[in-house]
Amino acid sequence: MKSRRPSFEQLRPVACLAAALCALVPAHAYTVSISSASRSLYLQVGVGNMTTGNVNTAGNNATQNNVTVTVPAAALFTGGAQTMSTDSNVTASPIDGAAYCTPAGKVYIGSFFRSTGAAGSATLTVSTPVSLSSANATIPFSTIAWTSPGTAPYNSEIAAGSFSSTLLTLATVARNTWSESCLLFTYSNPGIVPAGTFTGTATYTLTAP
Repeated sequence: MKSRRPSFEQLRPVACLAAALCALVPAHAYTVSISSASRSLYLQVGVGNMTTGNVNTAGNNATQNNVTVTVPAAALFTGGAQTMSTDSNVTASPIDGAAYCTPAGKVYIGSFFRSTGAAGSATLTVSTPVSLSSANATIPFSTIAWTSPGTAPYNSEIAAGSFSSTLLTLATVARNTWSESCLLFTYSNPGIVPAGTFTGTATYTLTAP
């Protein structure tokens, strides 16, 4: 009789991280004032497109980075959380080149909202489907969580949390401010789940009024 216990190659949660922009017309966190300019939004999740220190060069980048983990056979069904890795190699802050997201393995998230107006702020949110999926099998997306270990003394703007099937508000970005966070993802490794490579996409969105 063959065992239904999956081998370490068979259980692999994968989350794809995507950035989106949408314009609608307390530890010491890391924010930097930037000059005002015509109305613009920039959001970088993992790899971005901006010359270090020059917010005027911010542009589009179609890259979607992943966070992944392959659960070792010895850890299956133990409930021991597993640290996820990322294919993003961004460790330095684009705003000043400082080593912010170190050591490697964390996901950098940076954003700004520029305006010549006198008030207003942007809102950073993330949305996911209910589940990661592999063929007809599923794992709740909420099994993926994050901590926010930015390089001291500057902690992340985004607080620690976990994904949900509802839209999550992560941070508020003040007008003419650069905001950044560094996230380390983990998979909670719950009880028995079907074998497979489970995938899903988390979409981060920056909106402003």
